This record gives sequence, C-alpha cells and structure tokens, in this order.
Amino acid sequence: MKPLLRWWLFISLTIILTFAFYYFGLFSEVWDKDRTKLSFLIMILFFFTSIHCGSETIKVSKALEGNIRENEIKNTDWRGNQEIGWFISDFVLTIGMVGTVSGFLLMLTGAFAGVDLTDEVAMKNVLEKMSKGMSTALYTTLFGLICGGLLKIQYFSLGRATDLLIGPINNKS
Repeated sequence: MKPLLRWWLFISLTIILTFAFYYFGLFSEVWDKDRTKLSFLIMILFFFTSIHCGSETIKVSKALEGNIRENEIKNTDWRGNQEIGWFISDFVLTIGMVGTVSGFLLMLTGAFAGVDLTDEVAMKNVLEKMSKGMSTALYTTLFGLICGGLLKIQYFSLGRATDLLIGPINNKS
C-alpha cells in the first residue's frame, strides 16, 4: 500500500473515533475529571504531530513516485525531519506519566487533613476529591499511552517508506 494512502486511512479512522468520542460525551467527561488538563495538551500535540507526519509522508510519497529529482532526494535529510515525531511520541508518554503523578498528588494531598472520620458528609467529600485525583491520573495515562502509540505507528510507517526511498539511492552510490 502506498505510504500516503496508508497514512490517510489511519487519519480517517482517527477522525471517525474522535467524532465518536465527541458524540458519546467522552471529551466533556475528561474535561470535567482531568484537573490538570494534560489530556488535552496530549491531544493537541498528537494533532499537530500527525499533520507533520502527513506532510513528511507526502514528501516521501512524491519522491517514491519519481516526482522529485534524484539529486534532491540525495541532498535531503529524510530521517532528520522524522526525528521530531519520534521525540514527541515519547514526550506525550512522559506528559501522561506526569499527569499520573499529578493525579496521585491531587488525590492524596490534604485529603484526610482535619477530617472527622465519623462524619459521613465529610467522608463523602474526601472520597469525591480522591476520585477526581484518580480520574486525572488515569485519563492522562490513558491519553499519553494511546496518542504516543498512535504517533509511533504513523512514524514507523513513514520510516518504512523512507527505507524504500533511501535504500536504492544508497546502493547506487
């Protein structure tokens, strides 16, 4: 399958899943539960990095189809432009882990300080605070893992296409 077609199919499925998330109210639930909003930072990074991957895929596809001169192909640093995508795919995982730690800190800091353990209303408030912290931890981890994995799939596909492009050129040298 051609690299651009493979990338477009992947993005189309991602867009369909995004609309399904919106339709079922999952984004608004995450907005309410993730107190750090790091899940949305991860999604924004995923969106822009996917666009970057698409533009790089277009360049590689044009070169594979012969729409770029061989001289330009030899003088282009194909791998260098892809490194940012690999970096961001790991970075969104890191942001997810920071969200996990932040969520646990939100859950545990001050949750039981000065609370009368026999008071049911006070205990209910403590459990509510703890659940928001746990939600933050789990949502940021989930979005970090999913978006990081999806970016790695895109850049792996792009890397394979780049190997097809660079391989014959390196053999001619």
